[in-house]
Amino acid sequence: MQSREYVDDEYDNFIKPVRMASKLISIWPLQKNHTAGESFLNNCHLVWLFFVLLSTCVTVTADTIYHIDNLDELTECALVCSIFYLSVIRLIVYTFHRKDMLYVTQIMHKDWATSSYEDRVVLKEKCIFAFQLARCFIIMVAGVVVIFSCLPILEVYLLGAEEKVLPFRGYFFINQTVSPVYQCLYVFNVMAGSFAGGTISSATGFILIAVTHGSAKFSTLRRKLETMSCDDPNIKQIMADCVKRHQDAIAFADALERLINVLALGQFVLSTGLVCFAGFQITSMLKNKGRLMKYSAFLNAAILEIFMFSLSGNDLIIESDAVGESAYSSGWIGGTFGQSLQIMMLRSTVPSRITAAKFYSMSLESFARVLSTSFSYMMVLTATSDE
Repeated sequence: MQSREYVDDEYDNFIKPVRMASKLISIWPLQKNHTAGESFLNNCHLVWLFFVLLSTCVTVTADTIYHIDNLDELTECALVCSIFYLSVIRLIVYTFHRKDMLYVTQIMHKDWATSSYEDRVVLKEKCIFAFQLARCFIIMVAGVVVIFSCLPILEVYLLGAEEKVLPFRGYFFINQTVSPVYQCLYVFNVMAGSFAGGTISSATGFILIAVTHGSAKFSTLRRKLETMSCDDPNIKQIMADCVKRHQDAIAFADALERLINVLALGQFVLSTGLVCFAGFQITSMLKNKGRLMKYSAFLNAAILEIFMFSLSGNDLIIESDAVGESAYSSGWIGGTFGQSLQIMMLRSTVPSRITAAKFYSMSLESFARVLSTSFSYMMVLTATSDE
C-alpha cells in the first residue's frame, strides 16, 4: 500500500500547474484555516483584477468602434475584445461560486488521498491525460501572451514600423503614441493581457481536470459494480457502498454543473467568434509573418480550449450513462439486491452532463458544431473583405 504522504505529493504534482495559474487570478479557494490577512490580500487582488480587466474591456471596445470602417482592424479588435469580456465572465462566475470551488477541490483531494489502490489506478488511468493536457495548455497560453506582448516592440523598435500599436489593443482617448505615455500604457496593457491569459489557462485547465475527475468517479463505481457477486458474504455492505458512490458522483457532477454552466455558454458562444476572427486574421495577413505567427498560435489555443471543454464533458456523459450497463453486468442472479440495482439503472438513464446554461451539452458533437459555425462565418468575412 502506498503511504498517504506519497499520494498527496503525487496529486500535488499533478494539480500544481493549474493551482499556480488559478492563484494568479485569485480563484483557487483558500484553506479553511486561512488567516484574515490572507483573505484581505486575496480580496484586494481580486478587486485589482476586476479593475484592470474591466478598464481594458472599455478601451478595447472603444478601439473596436474607432476602427469600424476598417474590416481587418475591426476583426482584430473584436477578437481581443472577446477575450477580455470572456475573462471577466470567468472571474465573475468563479467569484460567486467559491463554495462550489472549495467543494470540488476538496473532493478531488479526498478521492486521491483516501481511495483504495484499485480505485486510484482507475483515477490515474482516467485523469493523467487531463493533467498533462492542462499543463500543455497553460504553457501554450503563456507562449501566446508572450508573443502578443513582444511583437509590437519588435515591429516598432527593430523593424521600424511607423504605427505604434498596443499588444492587446485599446483606445485611451489621448495621444497614446508619444513617450512616455505609450510605454506606460504598454505595461498596463501587457498586465491586462497576462491576467486574461491567466483566466483562460486556469479556468479551462481546472474545468478539464474537475470534469474528468467526475467521469472517473463514475468509472470507479462501474468497476465496483462489475466485480460484485451474490456469493460475497459482505454483499449488502458492498451494495450500500455502491449506492453511496453513485450519489456522491451525481452530487459532484451537479456541483460542476452549477459552477460551469453559465461559463460554458459564454465560452461556446464567444469561442465561435474567436475562431472566426482568428481564422480571418490569418487569411488576411499571410504576407505579415509576425502577425501570421501570432494569430496562428492564438487559433491553435482557441481550438484546443473548446476541445478540452468538449472532451471532458463528453467523457462524463459516457461514463455516467454506462453505470446502468455495469449494474446489469454484475453478479446479481440469485442475489437479494436486485431492487437497488434497478433503481441505480433507472437513475443512470439520465446521465450527468455539463450544459451551456441548459441550452446544449458540452460534448464532441458541440465541438464539431462550434467549429463548423466558426468557419462558415469566417468564409462570410473573407468574401466580404474581397468585395
